[in-house]
Amino acid sequence: MTEAIKIALVNYITDNIEPAEKQQIEAWIDADELHKALYLELQETWNAALFIEHKDQIHTEQEYRKLLFRLGIKEKKGIQFKTRHLYAAAVLFAVLITGIIVYLFNKPAREDHPIYAQSIYVPVGNKKKLILKDSTVVWLNSGSVLQVSNGFGVSNRTVFLEGEGYFEVKTNKKLVFTVKTKEYTIRDIGTIFNINTYSSDAKFEAAVMEGEISIEGKFSREQKTSKIFLKRNGVLKIDKPVLNQEKTIATSFVIDSSVVKVIKAENIDNYAGWKDNLLVFDDDNFTDIAHKLERKYNVTILIKDEQLANYRYSGSFNDIPDIQNILDILKETTPVSYSMKGDTITISSKK
Repeated sequence: MTEAIKIALVNYITDNIEPAEKQQIEAWIDADELHKALYLELQETWNAALFIEHKDQIHTEQEYRKLLFRLGIKEKKGIQFKTRHLYAAAVLFAVLITGIIVYLFNKPAREDHPIYAQSIYVPVGNKKKLILKDSTVVWLNSGSVLQVSNGFGVSNRTVFLEGEGYFEVKTNKKLVFTVKTKEYTIRDIGTIFNINTYSSDAKFEAAVMEGEISIEGKFSREQKTSKIFLKRNGVLKIDKPVLNQEKTIATSFVIDSSVVKVIKAENIDNYAGWKDNLLVFDDDNFTDIAHKLERKYNVTILIKDEQLANYRYSGSFNDIPDIQNILDILKETTPVSYSMKGDTITISSKK
């Protein structure tokens, strides 16, 4: 990355840029996924630097000029910052000059956790629609938890998700929308996507209805942090633990004990169909099917035979209020039988 690009990127992030230069740097950002990832990280760095608690720590203009001199960047008209932004700009320049590319794509996972100002829990058997402070629309599925970070809409747009959530993100290029899960970080500027990250399930799933997102996590055998990009109709599926599956379809690749699949979905809306009472099983094993039914109908399901746990099934059920109707269909189309006692359902093999 040239010095001119560095300066233009900083000018763009700090709203200190001429229209012609703005068009050029936006074209540079859109030209490459790595450029876009770099921009998103730097924008977050800038937002965090602006949100400092002690205003008396802001550098004076003279001290900032000294910093530029030490960094080897000559003062130019394009990098004159307002005094109230000097501290944050200094932080941003420091990140740029000290190997930002290496930092971004080889950094270890962060151990620190942001402070969350609000937590929303959806009871089992329910779902909930929210409108966040930035006008982003969120749907939460049964048994899900969404935590909203301190400073949301001011210094960041970060939330933490456990469970399943559907997001219609309000566009704001200066505040990147970030969804953190236990293992992955999803970043977006303005788009529509669904994230399924229940701890009880043996899979993580991300589906993009509109726009584009990046998913950051440990996808290599060396446990290095990297990114996967998903565009419209793209689906990322991570099934784990899955052993001895080196021979998978061409769109799959084995990472550690997981199988990671990136596919193009024909019916992308099915991945968020739960919010419209559509229950979809897409080659799900019976363990995950049981979890979905438990969350939707607030019941307990016991799988009596181990062999059934890995039996896979595909099908969809639209707005069926009674679980017994679904169980009857499963009984007719799969090698299973079931019995009910109160809210407990036992599934076993047909005899």
